[in-house]
Amino acid sequence: MDKYRINECMEKLTYNQHKLIKRLIPEIIKASINTFHNYRKLQLGDDKDIPYETVRILEVLFGLEVGELANFEVKGKSCRALFKEHHIALVQPQDNYEVES
Repeated sequence: MDKYRINECMEKLTYNQHKLIKRLIPEIIKASINTFHNYRKLQLGDDKDIPYETVRILEVLFGLEVGELANFEVKGKSCRALFKEHHIALVQPQDNYEVES
């Protein structure tokens, strides 16, 4: 399965649109045509990845929301969860100001 939905998005285009966008995208993402084709061929599980800025440019180009170009879900833990897991207290800022009466 493709790591990114680039091919899927391009398949939705007409023949003329596909032909034009295939020529324009490398200029837009500031990469060679070979690099763009390599991005299109990335498979789930591959170590290689597309730089985040390029992914965002492609998402905007294809009218996708943030994260919709990827065919995978990024999983991780928040700082809060990691602190709790490692028994590190969250320090709350204290208000050192005194209220005048």
